[in-house]
Amino acid sequence: MNLLTSYEKFSQSNPAEGALSAFRKAGYDYALNKGLPTRKDEDWHYTSVKTLNEGTFLPSAVNPVEPSHETLVEIKKNLNPEFANIVFFNGVLNKTLSAELPAGVSLKELSQYPAQFDDTFDALNGAYMAKPFVVTVAKETSVEKPVNFVFFTSAEGGPSLMVNPRLSLDVGARSSVRVLESHYGKAGTTYFANSVSDVHVGESAKLVYVRVQAESESAVNIGRTRLVVEKDANVESLAFATGARLSRHSLDVILNGPGSNTEILGVYAVRGNQHVDNTSLINHKVGECNTNQLYKGILDGESRAVFCGTVRIEKGAQKANSAQLNNNLLLSGKAEADSKPCLQIYADDVKAAHGSTVGQLNREELFYLQSRAIPKEKAIPMLSYGYLSEVIYKISDENIQKWLSRHLDEAFSSLALNR
Repeated sequence: MNLLTSYEKFSQSNPAEGALSAFRKAGYDYALNKGLPTRKDEDWHYTSVKTLNEGTFLPSAVNPVEPSHETLVEIKKNLNPEFANIVFFNGVLNKTLSAELPAGVSLKELSQYPAQFDDTFDALNGAYMAKPFVVTVAKETSVEKPVNFVFFTSAEGGPSLMVNPRLSLDVGARSSVRVLESHYGKAGTTYFANSVSDVHVGESAKLVYVRVQAESESAVNIGRTRLVVEKDANVESLAFATGARLSRHSLDVILNGPGSNTEILGVYAVRGNQHVDNTSLINHKVGECNTNQLYKGILDGESRAVFCGTVRIEKGAQKANSAQLNNNLLLSGKAEADSKPCLQIYADDVKAAHGSTVGQLNREELFYLQSRAIPKEKAIPMLSYGYLSEVIYKISDENIQKWLSRHLDEAFSSLALNR
């Protein structure tokens, strides 16, 4: 596998001992034996990653560099002054660009590692792990500002870089925090970003967690988020994707305690030859908890979107309540959306529903706006924007709503909305 050819060079330039060394070696062995997934694998039937075997990607940790002045300007454009921004450049924490963490939030190096890998990309992340971090929100803490972990990738470290950020977040019981995980890159730069995030939400805690993927449109972004929700916790999760040539986000949600409520949202707007894949597994391990999943996307040009969502309600998880919906709006006859919602129910006293739609703008709504003296070239963007912004405004924090709306405005400027 081409992605493993730099492992020895990486190990020599970033030596490790003890548990980290063993974890890296385990990741290398897993990835070497398993190989990259193909479309013959059920979980990857609609998404091909063969492009990752067609070139050589160098781990950014082999040649760490500082951002140029031009890159610094671009990074700062993606920092919201209303947030506490923690910046990683080419996978490395940049203390100069980063703000102080709010009271009650701590950041330290990860010292405990998972016992197994979910797939080859999870293993690759482990094999090339340089300095992973764990973020802890103390019990009974209300964090004033949203905390934004910004991962920016550029070509200063050489062409075709590979970055493998790993972040763990532990939200203490009865705490409240809003967290963003944001992925950006320098325009026109080719690189491979492969991230893993583990999130644990303690009993009666409240978490807003937003993943922003606005990478360079020449990049490949593969990400996995594992979310464990305990008793009486409330979670709002949103995956936002407008960048990258090829992107896939795998979201695993485990409901561990009764009384929890989890809103699982997604927004994507793609064009040209972009390919975006959202794959999720929501596991109701216990009963008396609620999940509501809504993913909506707009596709232009020859772009393609994939949604594969599985809801599993385990035996004995009575009174579980789950709803799942994926809607796609096609602006082009050459765009394509594949949607595969799935329910696996092993309990008998539950409420569960799923559905998906693929279509074009509602002609009646368009006619209504035109009848109110709104020309077609304005009516189409209005309807399209409202179609996606509905999901953004389900997030309860107004500053995050505004921030995502700005990103959506930038994406819409590239879509053919005035046809």
